[in-house]
Amino acid sequence: MKSQKKKVLEVENFTGFANKAKLFENITFKLEEKNILVLYGPRGSGKSALLRSFARLNEEIFDEIRYDGKVFLEDKDLFEYDIKELRNLVFYTDTNFFEALDYLTFGELMELAIGKGFLPFEEYTSLLDDFDLLKSLYNGFKTKLSELYVLEKIFVLLFLSYLKDTKLVIFDCILDHLDDDHLQKLSLILKKKLLSGDKSLIIATRFFKRFLPIADLFIFMKNGKIEFEGEPEEFTIVR
Repeated sequence: MKSQKKKVLEVENFTGFANKAKLFENITFKLEEKNILVLYGPRGSGKSALLRSFARLNEEIFDEIRYDGKVFLEDKDLFEYDIKELRNLVFYTDTNFFEALDYLTFGELMELAIGKGFLPFEEYTSLLDDFDLLKSLYNGFKTKLSELYVLEKIFVLLFLSYLKDTKLVIFDCILDHLDDDHLQKLSLILKKKLLSGDKSLIIATRFFKRFLPIADLFIFMKNGKIEFEGEPEEFTIVR
């Protein structure tokens, strides 16, 4: 008998308001462990506002934020989590995050993400090699992140989310400008390392075709609403 995958994220009729304006409405979907959701939509479609809500980040952007509906993370109401606990479980990054990285060394980022209890650099060499990072971090913990390429910075983020007890990793449009070779390398690392456990991944994008081959679930958003939700192959047909 085929075992049923655990639901990492379950969203039911979820609607968000900021300063009395509607950000998105009636969002419903389920994301299982080890699966990749590709969330596609044009600029202003509500993708980022929706994804930020899973890490409770909209509260830091808007003066007034309100939600209707339900969101469950690991079968627990999202809004019952302590903020610190939630942000250990949900790893959200967007393009603005890259600018912040440039002011840090790899060790400083490790301390921010893991705390002071991380191991000596030599203890991570095998794992860093699995994430194709070892050769890039030529100066160990003292390596400046500003010296890394975009793909290498993405691998750093994947590495950190692997070390943490993260259940949901969210990449908000940070993969849109990778070329096909980089996407292929990223896909291999995702399948080999990040999704080998009980984590799930959401990739938001404005260029969906290149991500369809790695998607388990596909959602198309427009004007704050879901226009399509289902198998990636079905979207190419109904369009």
